[in-house]
Amino acid sequence: MNSEIYLLTPTDLLSDEKDVERFKSSYIQALDGGGISCVLLSGTANTPATLEKAVEILRPVTQERDIAFLIEDDFQNAKALGCDGVHLNNADRYKEAREFLGADYIVGVDCGISRHDAILVGEAGADYVAFNNRRPLPEIDDPDVREFEEGGPKGLELLTWWQTMMTPPCVSMDDIPIEAIKSHAAAGADFIAIQTAIWNHTDNPTTAVTEVNEAIA
Repeated sequence: MNSEIYLLTPTDLLSDEKDVERFKSSYIQALDGGGISCVLLSGTANTPATLEKAVEILRPVTQERDIAFLIEDDFQNAKALGCDGVHLNNADRYKEAREFLGADYIVGVDCGISRHDAILVGEAGADYVAFNNRRPLPEIDDPDVREFEEGGPKGLELLTWWQTMMTPPCVSMDDIPIEAIKSHAAAGADFIAIQTAIWNHTDNPTTAVTEVNEAIA
């Protein structure tokens, strides 16, 4: 199975300075590039109204293409605003989010480079785990867990280890350039998170997504 695209919106989209209505045309160009399985509305909104407006503008055009639409951490609003689920940045919140959303919503978890957290949420029923080499290991009090974490695979090897050992899908959350995509796909990422390479492309978002699809074909 080839890797699929997990699209992240721009980091500043939920700031008060960004015009989401103007961004919509670029967003649709990216979606029309094809091969996108999931979109994450990236970041935390300054106000509830900012979040609600962004979701109202972007969610319908996403879901009408059968692409899942998620927001970060705020699982209450994920449900209230008609999203498909939530992406958590803290593994400790998985149980609470799942109990609130139930089985019909997507609950994915960014575990950084923590195999321990990934195993726990994976076995608890997370719809995916995301590995993110931009996040360091947290402070670990248990010496056995610390040894397990510090002695484990890193980078691309972490993706391969997960595919060998565990069942839930994994996301490579590193926001890599297009030229590095093939290596992450070969390492075993079910989904590859793409952000900067799409929105900063010298041509347009459709071309960028097309290039990503060619890299993982």
